[in-house]
Amino acid sequence: MIGFEQCTKHYVLDDEERVILREATLLFEPWDRICILAPPGVGKTTIAHLLAGFTRPTEGNVHRSGRISWPLGFTGALHPSMTGERNVEIIADLAEAPRNRVSAYVAEFSELGEDYHRKVETYSSSMRARLGFALSMAIPADTYVADGNIGTGAPSFRTRCEVALEQKLNEGAGLFFLTHSPRLAERFGRRFAVLQGGKFVLTADAEEAKGIFETQLVEQDSLQQLVEGFSSE
Repeated sequence: MIGFEQCTKHYVLDDEERVILREATLLFEPWDRICILAPPGVGKTTIAHLLAGFTRPTEGNVHRSGRISWPLGFTGALHPSMTGERNVEIIADLAEAPRNRVSAYVAEFSELGEDYHRKVETYSSSMRARLGFALSMAIPADTYVADGNIGTGAPSFRTRCEVALEQKLNEGAGLFFLTHSPRLAERFGRRFAVLQGGKFVLTADAEEAKGIFETQLVEQDSLQQLVEGFSSE
């Protein structure tokens, strides 16, 4: 089993405590395809980083087993003064994956052309994201972790990313996906939950998750309008 057990994560930003998870539990098998619907700004990236091992919970435990990917498209490990190609080779070596095969895959998938052999510091943010996603697909994983959307950039490249992930899942890999898109959740998920009050609320299916999520958004909008009304008086 992997996932979260009585997990709390909070931090202080501008002298204000922000709680991402509050004694949250969600355990699943590495091959499960679980999608969590959560509105923007609630800490989806932080939760993804917890499962990927980039950060630690304030309290509780995060369980990991097998090969868990870093969040799809993550570019934080790229060294700006090295070429895209050299970055890929080093990461492939660290992951004990065949560097030539990984590099060839990334070069073709990312569609960077000659820029693949140039320093990452010359890349645009879109080029970095394409390199990061291609690398995510090139390194084998038992469970893929994603937050936000699947893929990046132009619609054609985003579709390319979604198809590549579907192929990995159809081959038996699992997925932990935090998103605010019910459409993407239904497309990629087999089990569903909603993030509410820092806890994972499991649902029977995608339709129930969508209903709870949309109600949550309406309540948040109503509260925001109320707060703005008081502040304007």
